[in-house]
Amino acid sequence: MPDADSLADPIRNSLTGNQSRFAQGRGRITRYQPDVSVFYGHPTDLTTDDYADVAALAGPGGAALLRDRRTALPPGWHIEETIGLVQFSGAAFDTEPGGDDVVALTAADVPEMTALVRRTRPGPFLPRTIELGSYLGIRDDDGALVAMAGERMRPAGWTEISAVCTAPEARGRGLAARLTRAVGAGIRARGEQPFLHTGATNPAQRLYHSLGFVTTTEVALEIVRPPS
Repeated sequence: MPDADSLADPIRNSLTGNQSRFAQGRGRITRYQPDVSVFYGHPTDLTTDDYADVAALAGPGGAALLRDRRTALPPGWHIEETIGLVQFSGAAFDTEPGGDDVVALTAADVPEMTALVRRTRPGPFLPRTIELGSYLGIRDDDGALVAMAGERMRPAGWTEISAVCTAPEARGRGLAARLTRAVGAGIRARGEQPFLHTGATNPAQRLYHSLGFVTTTEVALEIVRPPS
């Protein structure tokens, strides 16, 4: 069983470990390269210098996503949105390989994947997000991509299942559950354990509980903007 402590701060642990090649850093702050993912790694208690480094990495007019921030924002900063980020451990959920209709997605599929994400809004998916791990999809009879799921953060011993989504016209067929199990099977084959995140208001929580995922924590994920 992997160390559960690496899930205590999965963003920072990914950026300073398995996914350091995707990281930009300044002082104690790290972030994914802007075309890969939107998340920032940082201490929960940020200093004045830390906030200055966040602002520098965000760039002029930019915003930053901070997880579980516990110190006050500096003057002139403001919170644009707060999301309840619910984390689930999949250490006990049953995985199984996908069927014949489950296909591996590649960089050539990114335009279709991005369009599906825009329709279903599972969370951010950027031009190079696919480089973070394996992505699987299911196409309808006409060849259109109607469901997908893949891998995102990789703290030591764990891989996050992410971008689980199904087009409205294909819902009710169990595609999300099948793809979640199939992605999980690939993670287990590497000797790692799956985990995932949802928003606190996301009804997909029912699906994940039904598959055997267990809630581990809920923290605030904030979109903050430094002064211009």
